[in-house]
Amino acid sequence: MSTMRLVRRVQLTGGSTYIVSIPKEWAASVGISKGSLVTLTLEHDGTIRVIPSAKKPQAATTAEVTVAKDTSQGAVVREVMSKYLVGYKTIHLKFLRDDPELRRVLKEVAVKKLIGAEVLHEDSHEMTIQVLVNIEDLPISSIILKMRDTNRSVLKDAMDAIRRRAAGSLNLEELLARDDIVDKLYLYGLRQLNTALKGYISLEEIGLSRSEEVLSYSMVLKNLERIGDHAVNIAINTRNIPGEFPGLEDLLLYGEEVTAFFEKSVKTFLNRDKKTANDLLDAKAVELREIEKRLTSIYSIGDAQLLTTLRIIAGSYRRVADYSSDILEATIDLYDL
Repeated sequence: MSTMRLVRRVQLTGGSTYIVSIPKEWAASVGISKGSLVTLTLEHDGTIRVIPSAKKPQAATTAEVTVAKDTSQGAVVREVMSKYLVGYKTIHLKFLRDDPELRRVLKEVAVKKLIGAEVLHEDSHEMTIQVLVNIEDLPISSIILKMRDTNRSVLKDAMDAIRRRAAGSLNLEELLARDDIVDKLYLYGLRQLNTALKGYISLEEIGLSRSEEVLSYSMVLKNLERIGDHAVNIAINTRNIPGEFPGLEDLLLYGEEVTAFFEKSVKTFLNRDKKTANDLLDAKAVELREIEKRLTSIYSIGDAQLLTTLRIIAGSYRRVADYSSDILEATIDLYDL
């Protein structure tokens, strides 16, 4: 049924009960009849949502994607990602050209980027990707915690390797695998938020109480995904530095302080602690900028390659701190909703 706006006159019966009629077409489409129960949700903006108990909106389960001969590989990947985020359980692709490389990339995307996605069928003309997990299986707060823990592990492993003078021991493939985990959790979180907004699952099922919270949570998910990128960038570049160099202890201090700031920002957001958010933004964020200034003033190393590497690491730490500040600002916004 298409979206429409209907006007109803409120009636008063029995001197104390207000009654408003509901559209017959809508009632029939959601299975409401005489004696049916509906749930009324009183929203913070003064509106009321009427939710039928008998039947809630059902997400379309299958998406059909036709890949034309001139469709780029990137466009196909983006289309599959879009269908996943919307909430489809099955994505069926039809290929108008035989492209083994495209099919390989799509399988890689399904495995590395999409939680619960499996390629159930593939040949030269078509492919079927099935999402085997339920959207509500993991609350949004648990997704955020898992992203935090993964990012923290990368940041701490990089600092531990420098501290032990064993930066070369970091495994590149393992680092990239953890980055893939963060990306998968980010997309899974967005899938949850999208389907909840559409009414396919309730906000309560994913741990939220109001639709206004969705924007803040989506921003935090994005910030965590970006922090993951910079954490891996720090670790990768850490592999290229020697055991000793000017400013070593200052870099370790900066890394430890940024990591602690990041952890506190996530905890503050999940606790919806506006006071702590403001305290951290007023004091800790300023302190981190001062540490960075002191660190960059030390770098007068003759080795140009090492200097470039250290500046890249310091720059990524700064971005982690910036995104952590954004999480704290989202905390303040969420508190005021």
